[in-house]
Amino acid sequence: MKNLQKDSIKKLMDQAVLINQGCKESCFDFQIMTSTFHKDTLILRWVEVDISDVERPVQCYRYRCFNIDGSAQNCSIYYANQVEANAFFKSLIAYPTQEFTNYKNKRYV
Repeated sequence: MKNLQKDSIKKLMDQAVLINQGCKESCFDFQIMTSTFHKDTLILRWVEVDISDVERPVQCYRYRCFNIDGSAQNCSIYYANQVEANAFFKSLIAYPTQEFTNYKNKRYV
């Protein structure tokens, strides 16, 4: 993916702040990614950890899709079988020059 506009990155990371604020347990490690499976789409990926049962915490990746300009998109990250899912996961590429990080509902530039 070519260089993203700072405005697009800001829009996605603003969404990350909102997601983090609404997260019931713990959400972290927000990354902007691309995939050959979803052309012209930015994917915001993060880790969500549900610790409601401290004996059995559940960690999973969450995904949300955006257009290249940073506007929300209604794409679905869902695959019918494990082969398709694995191919999608292997196709993910993190945007290399991310300038924002999200820590405890604050944005640092």
